[in-house]
Amino acid sequence: MSENDVDALVLAAREAERRAAELESRFRIMADAAPVLLWMARTDSMCTFFNQTWLDFTGRTLEQEWGVGWAESVHFEDFQRCVDTYMAAFAERRQFEMEYRLRRADGQFRWVLDRGTPRWERDGQFAGYIGSCVDITDRKDLELDLMRAVSMRDEFLSIASHELRTPITALRLQLDSVARSIERRPHEHLASGRLAESTGDALAQVKRLTTLVDRLLDISRLSEGRLELVLEELDLVALVRDVVDSMREPARMGGCELHFAAPVALVGRWDRMRVEQVVTNLLANAAKFGDRRPIDVRLEAHAATARLTVVDRGIGIDPHYQRRIFGRFERGVSARHFGGLGLGLWVAKQIIDAHDGTISVESAPGEGATFTVVLPTRAAAAARRTA
Repeated sequence: MSENDVDALVLAAREAERRAAELESRFRIMADAAPVLLWMARTDSMCTFFNQTWLDFTGRTLEQEWGVGWAESVHFEDFQRCVDTYMAAFAERRQFEMEYRLRRADGQFRWVLDRGTPRWERDGQFAGYIGSCVDITDRKDLELDLMRAVSMRDEFLSIASHELRTPITALRLQLDSVARSIERRPHEHLASGRLAESTGDALAQVKRLTTLVDRLLDISRLSEGRLELVLEELDLVALVRDVVDSMREPARMGGCELHFAAPVALVGRWDRMRVEQVVTNLLANAAKFGDRRPIDVRLEAHAATARLTVVDRGIGIDPHYQRRIFGRFERGVSARHFGGLGLGLWVAKQIIDAHDGTISVESAPGEGATFTVVLPTRAAAAARRTA
């Protein structure tokens, strides 16, 4: 080989090195500018490159991440699964994808989706891996919210199905009994008054069904922001007294006596039907959880507000649940032991909010519960908006 040939080879080698260095420089510039976290590993699975986006994310240096140092930032619950997936892919020279939590520079763990792809030389030799990570925490949060929503929906459908099935079954049995009695002895059945009694029982079940359906419709209206108030001048004392009187017998059947105390009159502008709904829900709750003890209902006038207090001496509410019970489908007790859709207090709060009022609870387990509703006597703002 001549001297000229040697020089040509040297120049060619230098040019190749220059081009390789230029390509590597371009790659690093593009990699550091990329919005995703990039990494590269050798054939022995040791990582030798992390782009600037990765280093900024973890707040660590390249030296700290080098080799297997990057795994120090993986959440301990995900560590073994992450390493097992990584090493299995290396052994089989295949693409892989995994999700794990990676500690960010601020100490917060973020979910990332890591995809790795094997690299190959021109001659087909395995050259290691290149991979990318993207932050998917927001997506994971949405998935978790969706799972909770589906779980809440399924629970609600189960409870609603049970609550609706009970009066429907009772109604069907009562009507079947009436039909058989009339068919066998029509005149005796009419003369004894049993038809009127059976009809009354059937109507009571129909009323219960209507109440349940109305509550379901309230969910739709409130969810869509379609709860409109019809304000009128009314005496709150008379309204609450009527509701208390209508609830005395159901409460007595549950072993609870209702006691009502109020001034002579308390006049203001409210939506009659909606306020009746709130009072009915509060009394129904008190009777359900009152543990067969007296229930006090008090009305008081305070400056420009009316204060309604419903006090029971029943099972009480754990402090952990007190903030949640005004939420949709929330309850402070097990649905297995106490029926209901978990909507009464949520609907009540929406109605009170629409009146520019407040509703609160004070309670302790085994010491009963005190629900307090405060309503402005002139809820002018409520007339201009919906819930």
